Amino acid sequence: MDILVTDPVTGRTTGLAKTVRRVLRTLENSRVPYCVVGATALAVRGLPRMTRDLDLVVMVDDAEDAIAALERAKLRPETPPGPAGDREPMVVFLDPATGVEVDLLIAAGDPEATVCEEAPRATVFGTTAPVATLEHLLLLYLYSNQPKHLGDFAAIVASGRADLAAAERALSGMHPEMLDEWRRRLEEARRPLPSPPRPPARKRRR
Repeated sequence: MDILVTDPVTGRTTGLAKTVRRVLRTLENSRVPYCVVGATALAVRGLPRMTRDLDLVVMVDDAEDAIAALERAKLRPETPPGPAGDREPMVVFLDPATGVEVDLLIAAGDPEATVCEEAPRATVFGTTAPVATLEHLLLLYLYSNQPKHLGDFAAIVASGRADLAAAERALSGMHPEMLDEWRRRLEEARRPLPSPPRPPARKRRR
């Protein structure tokens, strides 16, 4: 987690820990069902990447309470959340005090519903919160084609820390039609494409 708290180039504190603590404590006090996902969850589970933001997921029925809680935590919506009852699937907030971004994913079904229900509590910058497991993150990333999520999926598989069989069983109970895509991505993660060849060296002019 250290690389998320301190910028390795400047040595300055990023502000992420301060924002995360305030947001999670507000959500806990509000009793809003939620789960920490994304880069922060990866870091908690031992696979940190350099992205310094906080990703949260809530179910659509809890969206109004979650948005109100984030506003009480002094976050400012950066994208229009949409009218009540018809919220956008992602609402981006900014902490003006630290410049840290908080992304709120609003979901209507699985795999997010299962993640929110099953996520075990873990310590996040000194605060306890429900945090997605590596198996949960694999299922979430399966439904994204964003390069960073494809990379995270491959990194989790390559780490050997996730119970791939358990994740596959969970997927077969949720969306068995996704099993072929799951197995294809597993194969790609286990056998990454080779690096492109280097161009031939240029001859120096005399």
